[in-house]
Amino acid sequence: MTRKFDRRHVLAGLGGSLALPALGARGWAQSPSVKIAQLEILSGGFALLGESNARAVEIGVEEFNARPGQAVKLEVQLFDSKGSAQEAQTIFSQVADQGVRYVTGGGTSAVVGSLIDAIGRYNERNPGKEILYLNHQAIDPDFTNARCSYWHFRFDPHVLMRMDALTTFLAVDKSVKQVFLINQDYAFGHQVQNGAKEQLATKRRDIKIVGEELHPIGRVKDFSPFVAKIKASGADTIITGNFGSDLVLLIRAANDAGLDVKFYTYYANALGAPTALGEAGVGRTRLVTGMDLNALNPRMQWIHKRLREKYPKIELFHAAYFDMIDMLGAAFRKAGSTDPRAVAKALEGLTIEGISGEITMRAEDHQMLAPLFVQTFGAADGVAIKKGIEGTNFGFRTEGRFKASETIQPHSCVMKRPG
Repeated sequence: MTRKFDRRHVLAGLGGSLALPALGARGWAQSPSVKIAQLEILSGGFALLGESNARAVEIGVEEFNARPGQAVKLEVQLFDSKGSAQEAQTIFSQVADQGVRYVTGGGTSAVVGSLIDAIGRYNERNPGKEILYLNHQAIDPDFTNARCSYWHFRFDPHVLMRMDALTTFLAVDKSVKQVFLINQDYAFGHQVQNGAKEQLATKRRDIKIVGEELHPIGRVKDFSPFVAKIKASGADTIITGNFGSDLVLLIRAANDAGLDVKFYTYYANALGAPTALGEAGVGRTRLVTGMDLNALNPRMQWIHKRLREKYPKIELFHAAYFDMIDMLGAAFRKAGSTDPRAVAKALEGLTIEGISGEITMRAEDHQMLAPLFVQTFGAADGVAIKKGIEGTNFGFRTEGRFKASETIQPHSCVMKRPG
C-alpha cells in the first residue's frame, strides 16, 4: 500500500521508506535500488491531482521493477507538499539529509521552482552528493528557459509546446471568431494566457480576444460571475489551462448557464472534468495531451489495466511519468551507473521510444521533446473512443497528432554546467 508523509512523519532513516512493490520480487534485496522522493499535493483542493500522480507513478515503477533482467530497482517515498513551497523546501532538506539523490513530483510552479532552486544550491555546496530533479508535470516554460538548471530535467512538453499544437488545430476551425481566456492567476496560468494571445496573433489574426480573466488558484467556489462575463462578451470559444476543481466548477457553471461555447483545454480528460462535461461537452470540448488512450501499446495497456484494477477511481490522464521512468532506466544503462552526475550526462540528448512515439531529452535546456495529441470529447463507440472515462460513456478521440519533431519550440536557456 502506498502511504503519504508530511514533514511530521518523515521517517528517521530510509530503511523505513516505502518500496513500491515489484511483481518479480525475487532478488529485490540483492538488486541495487535507487531511492526517489516524490512530492505531490496530497491534501487540500488539488489532492485528487496529487493522488492520481502518486498512483500512476506507483504502477509505472511496479512495471519497471518487474521487467526480466532489471538490474536496478526504483524505490519511491511519497510526501505531501501541501502545494506549499515552504513545505517542499522542508521535505527536501530532510530527504537530502537521508541520502536521497533523486526527487520527482508535480505541483504548482511555486513548489517546483523552489525545488529547482534548492537543489541547485545544495549541489553547489555538496559536490559528490548531487541530486537530480525529475519534473513530470510542471510545464511553466521558464523552467527550461530563464530558470533552466543542469540538475533539472522536464519530461512533459511545456505550455508553449502544447499551445502551439492546440492553436494549430484551432486555427483551421473557421467557426472560431471570438475567444475568451480564463486561467488561474499564477505563473502557469499567465503563460497559457500569453501563449494563446501570441500564437493566435500569428495563426489567425482575424480572431478577436474578447475577454481575459485571471482568478485565484483553487479558491473560487462559484464561477457563475465569470461565466456571465464570458456570455456578455459574445465569445464563441474559451481557452483555459485550468485543472482540477477550477476546471470542474467552470464547466458546471457554464452548463448551468447554458453557455454555448467551445472549450480548448489542457486538462479536460480527468480529475472530474469529463463527468462535469457530460452530454453538453460532446463535440465542443478539445484537449491537448501527451497520449491517446485509444491506441496504447502493450506496456501501457498493462499499466492502464493494472491502475484501474487497483485504483478504480483513478483515471490515467498523463503520459510523462512513464516516459520519465523509461528514460531514467535508459540513462542508467547508458551511464553504467546510478550516480546523478553520470545520469545527468547520459540523459542529455538521449532518444528512446516513448509511450506515444520517439522522445528526446534536448541537451541544451533539458526539455523533453515528445508527441502531442489534440482530441475532441465524444461518446464512446468502441473504435475512435474505445471506452468511457470516469464511469461515463464519454471520452476523447484523437483528431490531430504531432510528432516530437513538430512540437519543438526555441529556448533561451544559458545552462550553467558543473566544472
